[in-house]
Amino acid sequence: MHRLAALAAVLLPALLHPGAARAGSLDFKTLTSNTHILMPGDGRLALSIDLTADKANKNERLPMNVALVIDRSGSMLGDKMEQTRAAAAAFVRQLGDTDTFSIISYSDDVRVDVPSRRANAAARQEAFAVIEAMSAAGSTNLSGGLVRGQEEVERAFAQGQVNRVILMSDGLANRGITDTKAIAQLARTHAQRGISVSTMGVGTDYAEDLMTAIADQGSGNYYFIQDAKQIAGVLSTELERMFSTVAQATSVSIHLDDGVDLVNVYGYTFTRQGDVVTIPLAELFGGQRRSILVEVQLPLIREGRFPVVNVSLDYLDVREGGKKTGQNMRIDTQVTKDAKLVEAGRNKIVAERIEEIRAATVMVQAADLLRDGRREEAKELMKGEAERLRVQGKALGGSTRVNVQVQVLEKLQYDFDDSSVAPATIKATKARAYEQAK
Repeated sequence: MHRLAALAAVLLPALLHPGAARAGSLDFKTLTSNTHILMPGDGRLALSIDLTADKANKNERLPMNVALVIDRSGSMLGDKMEQTRAAAAAFVRQLGDTDTFSIISYSDDVRVDVPSRRANAAARQEAFAVIEAMSAAGSTNLSGGLVRGQEEVERAFAQGQVNRVILMSDGLANRGITDTKAIAQLARTHAQRGISVSTMGVGTDYAEDLMTAIADQGSGNYYFIQDAKQIAGVLSTELERMFSTVAQATSVSIHLDDGVDLVNVYGYTFTRQGDVVTIPLAELFGGQRRSILVEVQLPLIREGRFPVVNVSLDYLDVREGGKKTGQNMRIDTQVTKDAKLVEAGRNKIVAERIEEIRAATVMVQAADLLRDGRREEAKELMKGEAERLRVQGKALGGSTRVNVQVQVLEKLQYDFDDSSVAPATIKATKARAYEQAK
């Protein structure tokens, strides 16, 4: 949080200094927080890396290779199980003969209810019968369900199709592996091999930090489903996104120049090997936008032009038959002792993005405080952040994006007052923060 505070403090209204390129079906844009770095100073520079996918071709799509992993623990008894059965049947109904699917369910044990197979008419009918017979009882072996889902997808793994596990849960992992980092690592390992994981938290009793960690490390999507009646719609949305995939094996690599160090990548998982920072993004669906905020630190040893990073985008372009596509973008800055040049070179768009990320961080902190019973502290935290954002918005010459964050934080202060919906408020707040960081 203190890093974002320090970063935000130096970002006020400015001219724009964008770098933009076209890379097949993706628009690729970079912005920096300033064209100049003040010497002496902390040497920090923010980079905004934005990707926007073209619309998908509605007449063509990749085959699916998907495992639907369903929680059938005792807490799913009743309407949740009934809605899940209906949603799973609708999901299978949307698949075509060229798709491959499997259905796994878990409670104390883990069952492969439908082994990986082509989604022809006979397979779909078999799946409908299995889904209809599914009932809820027992504990929650979430890790076991995830692993079996990954194994089923791996059995039919191939390039040129969407390979994904969709993991549903309404409770806490209390059988098998229960540690968040260990379960998330399972997702990360398979994501590196091309199998992504999307997660769906149902109700208000599941562990949202676990489900977001799995989705992050698994390069998938995360959904908060407050009402069981929403399950079918969310599953349909996930499948439609998979159908409209335009980019696969997507990754952004940041090559740090000599002396430049990474401070942080906000909102995304990443790896670092030497001077190369890699952010895996897996698939992008038609019209999807990804915004990555990166902070680096430069050694202020001399005035003049200073090379910062080289940003490279690599992916497989689905609209071009899986063609390997890439683009590089060079980012430099100027080190100066002239404060006027720094003032003139500041970038409003990047400043706004930093404020959105910081507001998302505060939302998560406030939600955690509310969960711990520290309601007034949570409200005071959001109140203070809203007041700070008002000042920052004015300093930016008026900012709709910053004003939206003020309004959200003000509304959350009222929402936090209603103790009867606190669990739902916590999850909704974190879900909003999760999306905002992307």
